[in-house]
Amino acid sequence: MTDLTRDDLMFAHDLRAHVRDEQEMFGIDGVVNALIIALVMRGHVLLEGNPGLGKTALVRALAQALGLAEPVGSCARKAVGRIQFTPDLMPSDITGTKLPDNDNRLVFEPGPVFANLLLADEINRATPKTQSAMLEAMAEFQVTVLGQTHPLVQRQSLRHDDHGSLLSYEIETPFLVLATQNPVEQEGTNPLPEAQLDRFLMKVRMPFPSRDTLSRIIDKDVRRAGRGTAASRPDPVETLVRLHRLGTGLRALAAAAPVQAHILNMVMASVGKFDQLVGLSGRRIAALRDFCQAEVDYPLGPRAAVALTLATTGWAAIQVARAEEPEQIVASTPEALAAVVVPTLRHRMKFEGAAFAPSTGDADADPQDRHDARVRDFARACCPDDMASAFDARLTAAAEAPQL
Repeated sequence: MTDLTRDDLMFAHDLRAHVRDEQEMFGIDGVVNALIIALVMRGHVLLEGNPGLGKTALVRALAQALGLAEPVGSCARKAVGRIQFTPDLMPSDITGTKLPDNDNRLVFEPGPVFANLLLADEINRATPKTQSAMLEAMAEFQVTVLGQTHPLVQRQSLRHDDHGSLLSYEIETPFLVLATQNPVEQEGTNPLPEAQLDRFLMKVRMPFPSRDTLSRIIDKDVRRAGRGTAASRPDPVETLVRLHRLGTGLRALAAAAPVQAHILNMVMASVGKFDQLVGLSGRRIAALRDFCQAEVDYPLGPRAAVALTLATTGWAAIQVARAEEPEQIVASTPEALAAVVVPTLRHRMKFEGAAFAPSTGDADADPQDRHDARVRDFARACCPDDMASAFDARLTAAAEAPQL
């Protein structure tokens, strides 16, 4: 059972609907789900897509749907911040620095990272030194400038009327980084190091819109609709309380036992601990050992296991379980794992190039598609015997109709 209520889940469903319908962000329900899950679970999202697909508009639409017209908490200077990463960007351009005031005293001037929702656009265009300035912010929710630490979030005490009962909550103000990469132009870019990639809950590939969706986007932009109004913004206190309840409630849930076993199998197999695999026959363990030894170039770590668990539980709550039945979230996690395993692992795993024929069967396929196929095959190979058939069907369906 869970302490989550129908109202809590309805908040998440309504949030997605607000972004999709009122803000007219068409054809990207899966991407919106990922952002909501990251916001609730206090993670971050790496979004890869061509220019002009609405990444900036998406962040602003989410802020509008959350009712963040003004920054929440004294740490944030903006509700929505944006950093355009370029090769000449310096760490202080992100974090801020100390500058002289009118009395010629050095005082800290916060940088654009001090926002509730931050768009880090084309993050791989910055130098590694500048990219590293984001590492502390994403991992610790703080920045350190000249030896002094400045928090990006703060705890607040809120009182909320829940069906006639006035309840008190200790919440943390939101901080979400949506970082983008351009998959086409790679000249002058610096790949993110594994330590920073691991800070992202998911790496999502922004889909190119269908013909009908593109027609609706053109119509929206031509008539300049979908900007939202102040009257349509929800109460920020309601937003913060619901985000808090969703986060604490979902983190308190344990995924279904087979899902937990599957997640642990993936991490253990990637680091070569095949004696600790559970639920796999000896024949499948031998085949998995051969695959990992030949193919897995960079193993998973504890953060991957945590990310898989959080992403799976979040997807089950927002996409699979009905809002009227929060008690079904745990039972929905097997289906959810098949949906999120690729976006949660695609940036955490590296494979050797030659020895493995990808399940796409197409040597000319896009390299990212081939990499995703390898992640899927690895996940299939690690699935316990008693749920292997069902997981394979769900994973195939997710690959044929990708949302993330």
